[in-house]
Amino acid sequence: MRRFTILMASCLLLMAISSMAFAGSWEHSFFAGTQYPLKVVYLEGEHPGPTIMVQGGIQGDETSGFVTAQLLSRSKITRGNVIVLPRANVPSINLRKRQINVDMNRRFDQNYNRFYEDRVARVIRFLLAQSDAFIHLHEGSGFYNPTYVDSLRNPKRYGQSIIVDTLIYDKIDLAHTVNSVLDELNSSITSNDYQFKLFNTKTFDKGTDYPEMRKSLTCYALAEHGIPAMAVEVSKDIRQLDWKVRQQLAATIMLLNRFGVTVTPPEFTDADVRAYARKDVRVRVNGRLMTSDSVISLAPGATLDVKQEAAGLTEFAPELALFASDRPGVNLMKARRMALEPFSELELRSDGRRVARTRIKWTGKMPATPGDDKPVFVCWLNGNPTFVRDGEVLQTVLGDQLILEGLWGSDLQEVVNLKGFVAIPWANNGQDMGWEIILDPGNFMSKYGMKSDIPGAVRYRVVRETPGAPMATFYVDIAPRTVMALRLADKQGQSLLIPWTSGGTYRLPEGEYVLEAAWSNGPGDKLLATAGNLPVEIGTAFKVDYAKPVELTVRHATTFGDIGTMTFSAGGLAQRSVGHTN
Repeated sequence: MRRFTILMASCLLLMAISSMAFAGSWEHSFFAGTQYPLKVVYLEGEHPGPTIMVQGGIQGDETSGFVTAQLLSRSKITRGNVIVLPRANVPSINLRKRQINVDMNRRFDQNYNRFYEDRVARVIRFLLAQSDAFIHLHEGSGFYNPTYVDSLRNPKRYGQSIIVDTLIYDKIDLAHTVNSVLDELNSSITSNDYQFKLFNTKTFDKGTDYPEMRKSLTCYALAEHGIPAMAVEVSKDIRQLDWKVRQQLAATIMLLNRFGVTVTPPEFTDADVRAYARKDVRVRVNGRLMTSDSVISLAPGATLDVKQEAAGLTEFAPELALFASDRPGVNLMKARRMALEPFSELELRSDGRRVARTRIKWTGKMPATPGDDKPVFVCWLNGNPTFVRDGEVLQTVLGDQLILEGLWGSDLQEVVNLKGFVAIPWANNGQDMGWEIILDPGNFMSKYGMKSDIPGAVRYRVVRETPGAPMATFYVDIAPRTVMALRLADKQGQSLLIPWTSGGTYRLPEGEYVLEAAWSNGPGDKLLATAGNLPVEIGTAFKVDYAKPVELTVRHATTFGDIGTMTFSAGGLAQRSVGHTN
C-alpha cells in the first residue's frame, strides 16, 4: 500500500479568498523552484477602481519591456489596482532570445500543454480573467509606418507604435483610447522619427497581413475576455535604453489613467537603467566568489553549492542565471548539479547580461562504480540526489521535477534518453541529461507510455544511448497526484480534519480558517491551493460566510493544472456532501 505523506502548510502555497479588491500590495512567484519562475506583483490602490494587468518580458530579447514592467511594479497606486508580470519568460530573458521552445506570444489560440511556455500561459490566462484591461510591453525592430518609406520604416516594422487588433471591438473604442494617449505622449518627443503611431493589425479581418496575431495575448484578452488590450512597442533600433524605458513607462501610465487607474511611478536615474544589470550582483560557488578572473576548483562527482549573496538593485530586481559551459540553457541558480562530467567554465548572467565568467579547475578522480559493475544512473528528484540501478523502477508523482545527471563512475560523454520526452524540439538528438523534466504524461509522446504495476500510473523508459557503451535502462513510473484530506484551523487555533472530495461541498460554522496541511502522495511544495483570485503568504486566513461559498482548488505547483475543487459554505456544524475523490 502506498504511503501517503503529510504536506505541511509551510510547503503549501495558499491563495486567499478575496474579491476583485486586493488585500494589499505584495508579490508572489508561481512555479517557484523551477527553471521558469513567474513573479507577479499586485498593487492595490488607496481607493477602489478597475484592475489592469500589465506584462513585460514575454520575449527575452525585448529588454525595455521587462525593465519598464519591473519599474512599474514599484509604483504607488492611488486609485484602482494593477497586476504586473515584469518577466513572463525568464528562460528566454536569461539567454536574451525571443523564444526557447516556442514563441510564448503565439500560444493563446488554444490551451496547449507541451512546453514550459504553455504552463506559464495557463497562469497568464488565470490572471487575465481577473482584469478589466490589458497592456503588453514589447520592443520591436525598426519604426512602424503605415506605408513603405525604407527598410526601417514600413508596415512590417513594429517599433515606436501602440498596437491594437482592431480599432473598435464591440463597444470598446481602442482607437479613441490610443489616439488620446498618442497626442499626449508625442507632444514631448521632439524627433518625428521617434514619435509613436497607432498600429492596427486588423487581426479579425479575413485578409489581414498579420494572421499570426490571432494567436497573440492581446487578441486573446480582447476576444475571450472582452477587455481592452493593446501593446506598447519601443524600437530596438533606438540605442538609449533609458530613453525607451521612460517613454514606455509614460505611455503605460497614460493608458492606465484612461482606464481609471492613478499611478505615481518610482524615481530612478538614467544611469541606473543603463547599468542596473551589473550593479550589486554577487554569487558564490563552493564558497568562491564568482569574478571574471577567479578559478574554482571542483572534484569529479562533487555537487555544486551555489549561494546568492546580492541580487542587484532592488527597484530593478534582475533575474540571475548561472550556466555551465556544457549546459548553456540550464540555470544552476534554480537546479542542482553533480559534476559527473567535466566542463570548462561557469557564466553568471543578470537579466541575460554577463556579469562574470569563471574558469573551472578539476582535481582528483571520479569515484569508482559499485562493486557489482551494474550501471548506476544518477538523478535529481525534486532537488534530492537519487541513484537508480539498471533495471530498477523510480517511483514518482505527476508534477515532480526530474533531472538526469548521468552515470556514476563513467569517464565517457554519456547520452541518456527519457523516451517520450523531447528536451530540444528543433534538435531531438536523444540527449536529455541536465534538463529539468516536469513529469507529466500529457507533455510526453503517448506512444512511449508503458503499463505500470501502480494503478493509474504510466511507465517510461530511460535508456543509456552512449556510443560504444553497453546499453542500460531504468524506468520511471508517474502516478496521478492524489489529495486525501485537508486540515484547517479555526480562529481559536483548533484543527479540523476534512476528507478531500473533489466536486463536493463542506459546511463549516461561519468564521475564519487557515489551511494548515494536506495529505497527499507527494511532496508538499508540488501543490498549490487557490481560493478566489489572489495568492497570499502561508497561513493567511480565509473567511467562510453565509453570503458567498468559497471554492478551494488544489493545483499542481509545477504545471498549474487542476487536481480538484471543493466548495466551503457556512452553515451549522461541520458536515460534507459527497463529490468524488481524485
